[in-house]
Amino acid sequence: MKNQKITIEDVAQHAGVGIATVSRAINNTGGISPRTKAKVLAAVEELGFVPNSSAKSLKVRQTSQIALAVPDVRNAFVPEVAYAVEQAAKHYGYRVVQINTLGNARAELELLRDVKKLHVDGLIILPLAYPKTLKDLINKSNLPISVINYGKKMDADVKADIVSMSTQEGKLVMQHLQSIGRTRIGYAGAFKEIIEERFFAYEDALDSFDRSLVYFGEDFSLQTGIKAADYFVGLAQMPDAIYAGNDMVAIGLINRFKELGVAVPKDVAIVGIDNIWWGTVISPKLSTVSIMSTEVAKVATELLLQRIQEQKTGLYERVQFEPRLIVRESSVEVTQTTQRL
Repeated sequence: MKNQKITIEDVAQHAGVGIATVSRAINNTGGISPRTKAKVLAAVEELGFVPNSSAKSLKVRQTSQIALAVPDVRNAFVPEVAYAVEQAAKHYGYRVVQINTLGNARAELELLRDVKKLHVDGLIILPLAYPKTLKDLINKSNLPISVINYGKKMDADVKADIVSMSTQEGKLVMQHLQSIGRTRIGYAGAFKEIIEERFFAYEDALDSFDRSLVYFGEDFSLQTGIKAADYFVGLAQMPDAIYAGNDMVAIGLINRFKELGVAVPKDVAIVGIDNIWWGTVISPKLSTVSIMSTEVAKVATELLLQRIQEQKTGLYERVQFEPRLIVRESSVEVTQTTQRL
């Protein structure tokens, strides 16, 4: 006779999966592989588990929603991340709730304190401000968290899966500009505390640091690039190359230099970071560094959803993606015979 005292926890343990996975298999809600579902249903049959429809949902409390916190939806890099997260989540049968923190430290902390109020099963956060208590709030969270790390070193003991975009992107920019013979290299971006590794790469690549060749704006926007172009034109001697903190700043620089009669790349070479699609439709096309944002977002989502479904604790993943330099027309003059490449 079948034992009516068998619980959903017993089935999960017997099948080697989490409680949420058992619930999904029993309810046929999707989000698990056919192989895993078959294994769970075999365990149900073998143990003689009889699901209690009213108790199942109370035990698991799944919403089939996750939250994605991004710093600025106006940055063309962010929609690419959001789209990749949405597509990966959809594959698992999850919806995505998006929050815009504006890269504000207080907003990032408030989100972590109040994330349960969003009625989601987990959180993917792309911090920009990295407030000092960020780690403590992540470690105290009752929800699984994945961090898309964007230009800042994080402590090893953070209790979250961390997928890091490249930290060597700025080094690739500087190596490229120096390799094409540019010697008076400027920098344009947000103040250096934001994505600080990018500015540090600029400093590290120079034998001597000329503060007049650095323009810090309020953010990494087109407007910052426009203002930076005005600043550099006003110098007694313009830079012959500019490392832009991201592609949005680089595009702002290129467009404003056109209006001011400055030729890119003849007068000044420009290289950005992020490899957003806008860089391929402006003229000249933008040289940039790909930080593999789509791939990063997909992996961060998959790690979070696996942790949710399998009720995993501990053994947090650390994944690092490497950058790729993409050379286009904004840093190297293209002749008529090679323009199609």
